[in-house]
Amino acid sequence: MSGLWLLMALTLASPEPLHPDPLKEALVQFERLDGYRLQLRSEGPGGNQLLLYAYRKPGLVRMDVLSPHAGAVLIYRPDSHRVRLWPFGLRWPSVSLPPGHSLVISPHGHRVDKSDVGVLLRTVLEMQQQGQTLVRHEAQMAGRAAWRLVVRGPAGPGEVTRYELWLDRQWLFPLKVIGSDDRGNRLETVWLEQIELDPAFPDDFFSP
Repeated sequence: MSGLWLLMALTLASPEPLHPDPLKEALVQFERLDGYRLQLRSEGPGGNQLLLYAYRKPGLVRMDVLSPHAGAVLIYRPDSHRVRLWPFGLRWPSVSLPPGHSLVISPHGHRVDKSDVGVLLRTVLEMQQQGQTLVRHEAQMAGRAAWRLVVRGPAGPGEVTRYELWLDRQWLFPLKVIGSDDRGNRLETVWLEQIELDPAFPDDFFSP
């Protein structure tokens, strides 16, 4: 093989280089999306959770809970700034609540109106600006090529001061996130699975 063809072959076979600022680029990629849906698994000292999560601009969120309160549905609409909760499924009565109400806050303190990937990326970016990025390298996550990042920020008792993220290498969409405190204790681990970017939602999906 000639030197030119060898160089071309190596270039084509090489993995995509890590962006100089992958978190900023991940946020750019997110802002280009109209929406996404996925299965979300969360584990931590506060409890475990499994749900189907859907997001559509300009901030519509729907959560179909699989565990521990199977059948519950939550829908947040930014136009009303309210969360509609069906505790026992869509066939049963619902209640309208503010997003800060304890009934619609996750076991780890997350609010429905601040639960999308964009909020996560902005939070980690802010931590990075006040702290440092410790690790950036290639990795594998659930059979997908990914970039692994570790970002540490200022210490705060009982707060997340270290994020470990796996970003899909092609789309820079989070695949897994671990949040730890200043002592290294894991506060929450989240897996984002069965990801669909820019899916076609039914017209009544966020207004059943």
